[in-house]
Amino acid sequence: MNRPLVKLIGLYELAIFAVTSGRQPLRPLVSTPRPQLTIDVVLDLVCPWCFIGFRGLDWAAMALSFEFDLGVRFRPYQLDPTTPVAGRDRESVWQEKFPDSEIRARVVSALHEAMADVGLSFALDRPDRLPNTLDAHRVVRWAGLEGGGREMVAALFEAYWTEGADISRHDVLAAAAETAGLGGADIEARLASDEDRADIAQEMSELRAGGVTGVPTFIVNEKAGFPGALPKAELLAALRQLAEETTGGEG
Repeated sequence: MNRPLVKLIGLYELAIFAVTSGRQPLRPLVSTPRPQLTIDVVLDLVCPWCFIGFRGLDWAAMALSFEFDLGVRFRPYQLDPTTPVAGRDRESVWQEKFPDSEIRARVVSALHEAMADVGLSFALDRPDRLPNTLDAHRVVRWAGLEGGGREMVAALFEAYWTEGADISRHDVLAAAAETAGLGGADIEARLASDEDRADIAQEMSELRAGGVTGVPTFIVNEKAGFPGALPKAELLAALRQLAEETTGGEG
């Protein structure tokens, strides 16, 4: 876990710039086969730690792609599946979760520190509603099947945390789909149906039964994982260690 990164740091920083600027990420020029690495990211789009973990994974993934044939999948989770369609007042939810003002202040401070580590800046109180995210997870699934899962997740995080948009609304989800390069009109039509509703609920149930109790959770090669939005360097080290353990140390 303590292997030196000095020789590749320039490539890493260029790769990070490509990701955060919206340009096509760099791919390593390696002719020899690399071991397969699949990372499943379990997240909820209204969780600020998940946005932080998502951005940290962008950084870690570019580093790992020099060593592994990397694939990333986004898996659904709802912090509160009972959230009504109309959503809940975010301030009320925070007051219920953190009634002690000192504890709440420490949590907010930790969030801002974690944001800075991955180059994010957003107002935690920007979204005034905590929406039901089931339909958002449906759209992420459809995008993933077309190879656009990351772009869809990024668009939804930006819509919710930066713009304060209600990501339970079908028109908002369709607009995010357009941003991610998918057909917005088609997405809105599919959202009007019950397509994949039961499957998403079943997947979330299976993840909970498998031990996922919080988000973000990172699962490596369907064999091992860990919860939490770690600092990006620690995230890279943890993912690399599990990747090597679950691929027989071939990376």
